[in-house]
Amino acid sequence: MLCVEICHSGGRYPQLVQEYLESQGGEVTVHRLPERLPLVVDNPRDFLPDDVGQAAVIIAINLHQSLLLELPHIASSPTQQALIAPIEDAGWIKPGLRRQVAEACRQRGIECAFPRPFCNITPNTDIIKQFCQQYQIGKPQFALKLQGNQISAAEYIQGAPCGLTCWLTERLVGERADEQLIQKAMQLHHARPCLASMADAPQLGDTIKHVAVELTRYATREALREAVE
Repeated sequence: MLCVEICHSGGRYPQLVQEYLESQGGEVTVHRLPERLPLVVDNPRDFLPDDVGQAAVIIAINLHQSLLLELPHIASSPTQQALIAPIEDAGWIKPGLRRQVAEACRQRGIECAFPRPFCNITPNTDIIKQFCQQYQIGKPQFALKLQGNQISAAEYIQGAPCGLTCWLTERLVGERADEQLIQKAMQLHHARPCLASMADAPQLGDTIKHVAVELTRYATREALREAVE
């Protein structure tokens, strides 16, 4: 199992990601970094712990731009590494910063991904593929078994790293196997709830939360269509 570091500036979302990864058997190290810093930080390493950047996978959640840009330069694992910086809010990482971080990663031979939202990640490099497979992370997917017109069992395959998909899947058992199941999944998606932003994301032409909702809706329709007795 790949070891993981979570670098974040606070909030409920990083805690949910940590809880999910640990529930999957992962070794997770968490670094709480400063939230309020000047717009320009001359020496970002002064605000980073000495032991940061050693895990195979570094997840950077809502970091100050100077700290995020510094992470590729201090990554120090002896093996191949990956940096995942999810965008749950369009304000977390602007396009220019994303390009800078991606270039810094390229120069250091570090894989990188900037999924919007995290559950929309499409793994296309080796370490990130391995990470997603081991921790069952990716576009929501689950399988359903039927007994008559009811869901008798639901198997989680992969989904949101905040744990929402796994939580939702468990609560579909006993529901009717018809269009009402879609509505039930939507209710559960809002009940937990999804923490992605409802603010407009210009590059998406939509809100990031709406993307997450549609991923869950699609997964439920597909699972219902492919459900087996």
